[in-house]
Amino acid sequence: MLSLSSIQRKVSALIHPEKEAFTNGDSYVHTPTSPNPPSSNNWDITITIHSATDLPRGDLLSSDPFLEAYIGAPENKESLSFVTGVKWATLNPVWDAKWQLLNVTDGTVLEMFVKDKNKMMVDTDLGRASLLLSNIEGTHEHVVDIWKSNTKKQGQILVKTHAVHSVGKSAELTKVSTSGPARYSRHTSYAAGVLTREEKMAFYTYRVRLYHLFDVFGTDARFYQHWNTEYDAAKRIFGDNLEGLNIRNALHSQHSYLYRHSQHSVYDGLSTASDLGNLLHADRLAKDPTQDLKMTVFTYSIVPRGLYFSETGAAFFQDFMSKHAMHANRSTEVMFSGEFRLIQDERHNGQWHLLIDNNSGTYAPKKEDLHKLKEAFERNFPDLIVSALDREDPYLKEIRAQTKAVEQDVAAHQTQPLTLFGDIEKTEEGVLHAHDHSGHACEV
Repeated sequence: MLSLSSIQRKVSALIHPEKEAFTNGDSYVHTPTSPNPPSSNNWDITITIHSATDLPRGDLLSSDPFLEAYIGAPENKESLSFVTGVKWATLNPVWDAKWQLLNVTDGTVLEMFVKDKNKMMVDTDLGRASLLLSNIEGTHEHVVDIWKSNTKKQGQILVKTHAVHSVGKSAELTKVSTSGPARYSRHTSYAAGVLTREEKMAFYTYRVRLYHLFDVFGTDARFYQHWNTEYDAAKRIFGDNLEGLNIRNALHSQHSYLYRHSQHSVYDGLSTASDLGNLLHADRLAKDPTQDLKMTVFTYSIVPRGLYFSETGAAFFQDFMSKHAMHANRSTEVMFSGEFRLIQDERHNGQWHLLIDNNSGTYAPKKEDLHKLKEAFERNFPDLIVSALDREDPYLKEIRAQTKAVEQDVAAHQTQPLTLFGDIEKTEEGVLHAHDHSGHACEV
């Protein structure tokens, strides 16, 4: 016969089944409630684009393959996208590139496009593949066929996934999102380095595919930062005349040359402030750990396809190639532009601190929009200290004065004896001919 206490326990178990469950007889087992129960049927997924095999040739003998991935239609600029680095001269590339997706609806399709990188011309399509992200809890490996056409397949992609149910802040998202990493490419120009007489004999430009830009700056280009109609240099660049067309062609040529891909290009992902600091300063700190990083200035432009920038120096040649319109590939508007410094802040235990401003005469971003700039970087690098400063900020003016003194000393030892891109065309026929036959493909 059941005791009174046993009956009470059974009644309690029926009322609170998540806490008590009966087994045989009078005994029971206490099943504690999970401290973080799933609050969503959606998924947080780590996707690893690992490798591909048996790719078709994009060139005469081989391919220089990379992969683009999309959540959403590729033609929709708001779709989340991801790109691997380029692997040169192989039909069996290993990328091993990770992408962290948040709040993915079950049944979402991952679209993948394999392409052959052409250094100066349009990339060649090698094929496409699709992976259905459904019932993928846990860790899985997926071998996906690559279709070169609707009826012909050639090659396969190995994709690894690790998925858990979205919880907490991830589950509260209203759409699919990502926590990165922000993929970057570093492009090397040895010719530019020689002409600027850099000791490293190289000039670097950087592209970082920042996420969340449309969430921060919006999708309507009419509300971006238009070129500054009050600035004489900008009037010359964007003038509706022969000179303006000529200058824009030159800017396009510079952008294409300095951001071209080659075996010297470096590709990886940025997730933390330390990742960013190592990318920009690891080499210089290895040579001189005591140097003042506030004296190292970068010129940047942010457009919908990401952040484009390079180090800005005092020599004419280096400074000329670092202008905002060149980084923006002669775009008439940008999301933001200016200069930045990345320092290790002693006031914050040596943490990386981004001092970024709106110091661009070409686009003159509004002071009132600096909070958007700060938000964009904080979303991509949550542990990065970000100070978005107006060009007239007293502290920034003080740093610029110190930097100018250092640059003047450096400039005295640098010259610009050569021109990299040739003479400026003087006739309309010559300008239009150069424009039609430039042969450069740029990504903005």
